[in-house]
Amino acid sequence: MTPLERTLVCVVATSLLGGSVSAGELLLAAGGRAAVAIRIASDAIPAEQTAARELATYLGRVTGAEFRVVDEADAAEAEATIEVGPTSSARAVLPEATGLAAERWGIRSDGRRLYLYGGRPRGVLYAVYHFLEDEVGVRFWTPWEELVPSRSRLSVGPIDRTGEPAFGYRDVSGIDGPLPYRARRRHNGFESWLPWAWGGREAYGPPGQVHTAFAYVSPEEHFDEHPEYFTEIGGLRYGGDGQLCLSEEAVFDLVRDRLRGFVAAAQAEAERTGEPAPTLFDFSQNDWGRSCRCARCAAEIEREGTPAALWVRFLNRLADWAAVELPGIRIDTLAYQHTFEPPRTLRLHGGIVVRVSALHQRDFARPLTHPANRTSAQAIEIWRERSRHTRIWDYTVLFGDEGELPFPNLEVVAADLRWYRGLGIEGVFVQQEDPVGSDLWDLKIWVLSQLLEDPDRDVPALVRGFTTEYYGPAARPVREYLRGLARAARRHPAELRYRPRPQDYLYLDGPFVRESHRRFDDAERRATGDPVRLRRVRHARLALDRATLALWPELEPAAGARASGGAALDRAAIEARFRATWREQTELRVGPHAVEAALGEVERQIAYWAARSVPGPG
Repeated sequence: MTPLERTLVCVVATSLLGGSVSAGELLLAAGGRAAVAIRIASDAIPAEQTAARELATYLGRVTGAEFRVVDEADAAEAEATIEVGPTSSARAVLPEATGLAAERWGIRSDGRRLYLYGGRPRGVLYAVYHFLEDEVGVRFWTPWEELVPSRSRLSVGPIDRTGEPAFGYRDVSGIDGPLPYRARRRHNGFESWLPWAWGGREAYGPPGQVHTAFAYVSPEEHFDEHPEYFTEIGGLRYGGDGQLCLSEEAVFDLVRDRLRGFVAAAQAEAERTGEPAPTLFDFSQNDWGRSCRCARCAAEIEREGTPAALWVRFLNRLADWAAVELPGIRIDTLAYQHTFEPPRTLRLHGGIVVRVSALHQRDFARPLTHPANRTSAQAIEIWRERSRHTRIWDYTVLFGDEGELPFPNLEVVAADLRWYRGLGIEGVFVQQEDPVGSDLWDLKIWVLSQLLEDPDRDVPALVRGFTTEYYGPAARPVREYLRGLARAARRHPAELRYRPRPQDYLYLDGPFVRESHRRFDDAERRATGDPVRLRRVRHARLALDRATLALWPELEPAAGARASGGAALDRAAIEARFRATWREQTELRVGPHAVEAALGEVERQIAYWAARSVPGPG
């Protein structure tokens, strides 16, 4: 076909679809008809095929048109196309698009073609999702909630954007629901559980990703005959609630042989499934204390000032062996709890990945750069300086015994992520539990995912965008609540560490709680008639309802309300709403099978709060 004929084809197609196209504009669809085909390379990998299908599906939902996905060998050259991945056309126009880093992505439109390209295995997926979000307006809020706009006519102007996530490893726990959400939010860690067709993940081989010491040397198997393999304190050996004695030579032999077996099992499973074999294998402490204090271990701790020295010396030896016997394998471990403080002199072997967790050391109400957290920050800095591969195990929940209460921590999270990036931290795992009961889970998981990719994102702008679209007409009072929460936390600063009591949240006083309920009452009124928005508002209120019930004796709501001219809080109504919200969200996020158990736990919690509120004798 001649250039003139190709031009005539484009003109006729545009006319049929309705409307003119300005210079540099590429029409994608109009009037329920697609104006472009989606073209993939003949050698497209599974994740690139998934990217093309995702693009076709969401563009179809936006426009009502059917978008064809075609192999480049079958597509007419004159056709206007969206080139997904390294097609021959993309390589000709964008020679830089080949050989990209695994997660680097790019979007370019020249008026005739739209190129969505990136590295393998995940870069092309990320290009598609960025295009859908940033250019089309699709929102992947949570695994259960999304926004797909409706457009009778969809076109794109000139675009030339590239990007790459700030951290090579990004993982968030506590996300249930459909797996594609993790790919759409650009998570790539172990907890994403993404198969190869969705970009895959950095998987851990057996026995798992954390607290694996006894999976290598089990007290059930060895303690009776060899108590010397386990923790000694004060002349006594501990099995099930201790650690390993890492100065015992037989322990090294057992761990080495078990690691060899784990690697072989992982490689056999990879051959069976056709997916890449994991290269990361964890050997880390149990999730409690009681480090060994036998004479040899105690001497090492004395020399280096910390029980972490036992692990570093042991792991360095193990990594030396693995570099020869198991090339390509890396060994993962923790700097956590009693091993958080780094050794005085020891450095980690280059084949070790250390994940540093300050759960038991820091104040989560303040960034790590705050003077209150200087000791924790210094330990992280030393670990980073001593290791080639340093990652962070972080938290957006505090594990309070009475659940998560209102906590304005998004700015703290953003500041910490920017600091990690400046240190050269290569990956971040964030523990974010319970999509039903955690404080503002929907907002926080969405903002957190944006920040893991780019910590420079403007947090207030992210919050404003989320609340506007997610809560609709109720967005204004929800934002007023968030601003009031931040002001209260500045006015009455609290120190919030691991497992805080409700009374530790100093800013949750009577005036703040009553004003917050007034704002949520307003939000619910504004959402009346929109059951989806109303459900979302009630979920956002859940942590406030919990705080009100947990702090009822301290709040003295009735007397305080009369003194301030306001209305007293209705405890029975709050309890009823708390139950209803748990039921509603459990059905949505976990499933009807889990409702009975969830409500049983809710009733026990409500009964506990009620009993604590009853005045004692006298």
